[in-house]
Amino acid sequence: MKRYLAARFVLVVFFLQAANAAEDVGVTITLESLLEEMVSVESDACFPVPFYSAKQLTSYDRRSIAPDKPHWHANDDWSGFIRIETNNGRTEKVLFDEQGPGVITRIITTGGDKNAKIRFYFDGEPEASIVIPTFDISKLPMRIPAGLICYHELYPTKKGCSLYYPIPYAKSCKITVDNAQRPDYVYHVNFRTYGPDVKVETFDLQKAGQLHDLAEATSRKLLQPEDASIEFLQEKVLGPKETLTLNLPEGNKAVRTLQFKVDGFDDADYARLMRGLLVNITFDETRTVSIPLGDFSGGGMGAPRVKNWYLSADGRGTVTVRFVMPYRRHARIELENLTECKANASVGVAVSDWTWQPNTLYFHASWRQERGLQSNAEIDYEMATLEGCGVFKADVLSLYNHMPLWYGEGDEHIWVDDDIFPSHFGCGTEDYYNTTYAPIHIFNTPFGGAPRADDEASQGYNTFVRTRLLDAIPFREKLKFEFELVSWESGYVDYSSTVFWYGNLDSKALHPSSTDEMLEVFRK
Repeated sequence: MKRYLAARFVLVVFFLQAANAAEDVGVTITLESLLEEMVSVESDACFPVPFYSAKQLTSYDRRSIAPDKPHWHANDDWSGFIRIETNNGRTEKVLFDEQGPGVITRIITTGGDKNAKIRFYFDGEPEASIVIPTFDISKLPMRIPAGLICYHELYPTKKGCSLYYPIPYAKSCKITVDNAQRPDYVYHVNFRTYGPDVKVETFDLQKAGQLHDLAEATSRKLLQPEDASIEFLQEKVLGPKETLTLNLPEGNKAVRTLQFKVDGFDDADYARLMRGLLVNITFDETRTVSIPLGDFSGGGMGAPRVKNWYLSADGRGTVTVRFVMPYRRHARIELENLTECKANASVGVAVSDWTWQPNTLYFHASWRQERGLQSNAEIDYEMATLEGCGVFKADVLSLYNHMPLWYGEGDEHIWVDDDIFPSHFGCGTEDYYNTTYAPIHIFNTPFGGAPRADDEASQGYNTFVRTRLLDAIPFREKLKFEFELVSWESGYVDYSSTVFWYGNLDSKALHPSSTDEMLEVFRK
């Protein structure tokens, strides 16, 4: 234990020293560098240098103070804001007010309030330099490429959308709305805050216009991610309780594309196979991945079609994973059949050389499941608890809703390191997954989506997935992610969750489910 703690201490100290060194040499964060970073595979597997903290402000119910206080699960999520102030004779509600240097990485607006103007004040300016004439972030006065904005299902009536176009600021950013009545809108703002010595170039509409071609190129990459050509392939008729193993080339390498193919099975066995095929990945003698294949695909139970920046699946047995996975010496990928079914299976990998840096991290993923959870009983579902040093990159929520109506009123709480209040406190499961309002239908975007929705009233199986690019969350010691279990009527849900992150070999997910739990949903 002492050696483990010492190794973690040395690693964290090194990362902090590296971050300080980067600040000393004058690294500048610009709109251009952020658009490039958004689709940079190389930066995915690195602890960020210069370091930033990732946080979120939303319209959550401000009666929620602490888990041990009343109203922790309060649900008036239309009501939240920071304060009311007067600017140039206008009464404005302040939604966001942060000191820089920083970057807004994601904004959600919804509600359709036509009379509520949004204003952006940068670096202490006395008058807002950006005014949006309605509560609709898609009306930002510039051309927004299709891959950088997600229009929600009810956009035609409620104007809900998620903007992923980065908005950097050097000193400060304040966002207000000039509607002093009870709001008819919900908002999220995800943002980074850098150390005071990091240089950030403030967002400017003219500069954004000059960089439109770069933004369009970023958009095209997000909408049509490229897969590297498979170089190493292992195939096998995989019988019950058998394992297919692929050992990768030794040395400083990285997996660029990982692909699984399963066929030759009875259609009736598909859901069972995709839940009962266990993916195990070992890097440098440490297993960092152990997940059912269907959940690894991003589709969850039933393994439906998926398409986003990191994950693709055709809903028929082919799964492609584009998280880069570096290793120093050895890597092994296993597909273990825990079912009594038989199928043809293959594992294919594209591998390249990798220059290992002091802040390079390993790829991790884990899965857990809890069944028979009671809603509206002041309970939080633990999506994941991560321990160590790393960067949180994506998650999948796959569930069965036993109730006839919407289950997802619960907010997300993400606690990072020494938080005494969650760094991320949301205002509904649907908002976290970029949809807003229930019910939802199937959709896929570069930043995730809803691959499965059995019923418009939300009963039955549902799956949400969210991928994080600029809004990834670094943590030095720990990260805890949970959802409130709040629904339109009381009842029960079965939840399973998959999380993807990068960390050192000492990083781990606490409380993963056992392999016995994987097929429990099929047992009568």
